[in-house]
Amino acid sequence: MTTPTVSVCIPTYNGERYVERTIRSVLAQSFADFELVVCDDVSTDDTLERVRCIDDSRISVVAPDTRAGAAGNFRRAVAQARGEYVKLLCQDDLLYADCLETQVAALRAGESEGVVMVAAQRDIVDDIDRVIYHGRGWRGAAGVVAGPQAMRANVRAGTNLIGEPSAVLLVREEFEAAGGFDSEQAYMIDLDAWMRMLDRGKLFYVPRPLCTFRVSASSWSAQLARQQARQARDVLRSLHATHPTVVTRADLAIGLCMPTMLSIARRAVFAASRVMPDRSRPAAVAVDSTE
Repeated sequence: MTTPTVSVCIPTYNGERYVERTIRSVLAQSFADFELVVCDDVSTDDTLERVRCIDDSRISVVAPDTRAGAAGNFRRAVAQARGEYVKLLCQDDLLYADCLETQVAALRAGESEGVVMVAAQRDIVDDIDRVIYHGRGWRGAAGVVAGPQAMRANVRAGTNLIGEPSAVLLVREEFEAAGGFDSEQAYMIDLDAWMRMLDRGKLFYVPRPLCTFRVSASSWSAQLARQQARQARDVLRSLHATHPTVVTRADLAIGLCMPTMLSIARRAVFAASRVMPDRSRPAAVAVDSTE
């Protein structure tokens, strides 16, 4: 069996509303050398039926008999990856058509400089794919960013500047060596993993949207909004404890002021997405509709 360049891993749980569209956004990629692993966490709706109705040899479906929980299913999905690079794609997010092509090129170009991960801006969308925030991400960042520089910037911002898993492509061996996703971290599972990756190498940042990230009342991130401030502080304190020369006391003090305000702002976005007028433009996602 030929090893693919990229493994796109989609953890699912009761995702019947969006999962088929998410999968088709992967199948419509301009970069074709990938496998798509869907790992279901014992869904009680029609998620598996919608996945299995898509006939494509690049798709493999993993359906264990026991639940792992959201964070555990992240780990279980990525554990199935065989590719040189790996992307975890949430079941309700979408990739723009050139996402994999752009990120693979960036990783390959930065390999000699020690780049181990590439991230990009994303468009924030609501339940019906209206863009409510275009080009969300790390303002001012572009190209190669040294690990300590990226780590310190995230601490001072008090949040995840790099982005959600759907916006990130990782060197799989480096990700495994860094410990993968920590199931203890729940809401901050991505930031915690990215910080450990930055211990191993550099980040390449693409300053334009390559995917969407969905906010809705039913999304996992919305349900965990009240916990995110506490978990963010835990991650920041841990980074200061393990990297005191990179993350100083002053950096930590600035960062600890931010999570509560950001949590309030995030909940406001969730609320606004429910009442936004229909004049908002939809995300421009090319989706393969062939059966």
